[in-house]
Amino acid sequence: MPKQTSLINVILLAAGGFFMFVCMDSTAKYLGTVMPITQAVWGRFFFHLISILIFFLFFKPKINLKKNFKIQIIRSLLMVTATFFMFHSLQKFDMLDIYVVFFTAPLMVSLLSAYFLKDVLTYKGLILILLSFVSIIYAVGPSMKILSSDLIYPMIPPICWALYQFFTKVISNDNEPFAAIFYTSILGAIIFTIYIIFNWVTLEKNIYWLYLIFLGFAGFVSHSLIVYAIRLSNLSFVTNFQYSQLVWSTIINFLIFGVPFDYNKIVGVIGIIVFGVMFIRTEGKKKT
Repeated sequence: MPKQTSLINVILLAAGGFFMFVCMDSTAKYLGTVMPITQAVWGRFFFHLISILIFFLFFKPKINLKKNFKIQIIRSLLMVTATFFMFHSLQKFDMLDIYVVFFTAPLMVSLLSAYFLKDVLTYKGLILILLSFVSIIYAVGPSMKILSSDLIYPMIPPICWALYQFFTKVISNDNEPFAAIFYTSILGAIIFTIYIIFNWVTLEKNIYWLYLIFLGFAGFVSHSLIVYAIRLSNLSFVTNFQYSQLVWSTIINFLIFGVPFDYNKIVGVIGIIVFGVMFIRTEGKKKT
């Protein structure tokens, strides 16, 4: 737990970082209605790369880009894949449903860590995982087409994110967060620039360029805020705030996209938040 003097800063950084993630996804959801979603994915990574290069130019952070190079590339490819399918799934399903499904990722990380890293789960932790999963099913079961072939789109991002976090734990004592952000942006920019060179669709309005720039900027800011929050505190404490995305997405869903409140879904979301935070705290105690 961070000292009281820095606690407010950590909370603001973490909450702000996860809020920017939701803003980025909301923008991507809108852009999918006015352009091919692959162009939005390109904007997310290309302008993220521009943002991080400007940051490096002015602040010159000391980063070892060679450290854990192979794992960093694997993590970056997982993040690029997760983003691609996340943006596509936002066009096919309700945003809150996508976030609810996404929160199967922490459960998968725990199971992967238990099996491969021998990070043994407590009985209480296992029960909380089951309760979280039940909450997820309760929240999305009635609204998502369980047997739809489109369900592959929202299922890929949490799998990729779980593997990303798993590899993060593998190198947890020797991790370079900004290196991962850099490699993710440059790989994503290269892959999707090659694609859109041959598949570019002219934008109908110039303002759409501002939205594309915002996607990349929001991606960079969200990651950076969370990195600095972790540096002031610790990963376990900051991870609690990831569940704020469910709150932000519920509000934005209503205010921006006009989706009415579904009280059954809200009950499920509350369950995910409560059991998820309890799980983080329960498992965190094993390391203290």
